[in-house]
Amino acid sequence: MRLMVPQDETGQKGLTQEEIGQGLDRIGLGPGNVVLVHSAMRTFGHIQGGAESVVNAFLEVLGPSGTLVAPTFTFVHEAEEHPLIDPANDRSEMGIISETVRRHPRAIRSTGFRHSFAAIGPRAEVITQVDPALSAFDLRSSFGVMLALDTQIVLAGMTYHASTSHHFAEWFCEVPYRRTIPLDVRVRRPDGSIIRQAMLDYQPKPGDAGAYYDRHTDFNRLGRMLEERGAVGVAAIGNAAVRRFAMRDLIDLAQVEAAADYNIFRVADGTAQEEFAPLDFGRTVLSPPLPDGAGRMNQYQWCVMDEAALQATLK
Repeated sequence: MRLMVPQDETGQKGLTQEEIGQGLDRIGLGPGNVVLVHSAMRTFGHIQGGAESVVNAFLEVLGPSGTLVAPTFTFVHEAEEHPLIDPANDRSEMGIISETVRRHPRAIRSTGFRHSFAAIGPRAEVITQVDPALSAFDLRSSFGVMLALDTQIVLAGMTYHASTSHHFAEWFCEVPYRRTIPLDVRVRRPDGSIIRQAMLDYQPKPGDAGAYYDRHTDFNRLGRMLEERGAVGVAAIGNAAVRRFAMRDLIDLAQVEAAADYNIFRVADGTAQEEFAPLDFGRTVLSPPLPDGAGRMNQYQWCVMDEAALQATLK
């Protein structure tokens, strides 16, 4: 496998759209696929054309019969006393590639308190135009529709920690440490009018000490199992370690494992709170502290081929 580590504008030319497309082909994507992509653009290295080249590479590989979906989550509403959901204007907090999908002229976006999606392609409407009163993880929600469409999950420069489909699996398996809570929000409609909307949010149950998480999630555990079963396509695209797996495979495996131990989604027994399962392909590093829309500082698990090359891009 040839590893290309793109340079910045002062060095080599950087990744091209064609090279990104070749990498997507290596992980097993092709025409007609429905793809949900989680991404960290800085892990790739320099890209000619930036995020638009990444989005266009996906669309070219998927072809006119394929559909590209990106999470366009908005945590800013958690900090609002009276949340106003504005699907047409709320920016995605899931990175520049996600925001580029949202702003694409053919994109359609769902309405959600936190968990909205933007989609481009023939399946975009059925994925996004779901009842906003449903839980984001209901079988009739965007996740449920994507499951029915045999959606492929792509983690571009990120570990399984970024896979929101694992939360869908938690809902599917009815884990006891999470709950659905009701919300009363406002939504701005396309004509500018504002309506009240009942919604549901899926959150961890506070621990005995009131902590949001009494045991950290470790979605890498199920991810490793999928990889050991040969159900994950991997490739280096630039400096990013990129993975592809089927949502159905994750849900099927999760149901089997959770029946024996519902904590399969969390750090293993006897393991330190932040001692996550290691991955064999790529090197897992923590991102710099980054604020979300609610003002909270977070560090994300990025997955790259060359940690030194990543650090050079962050200086």
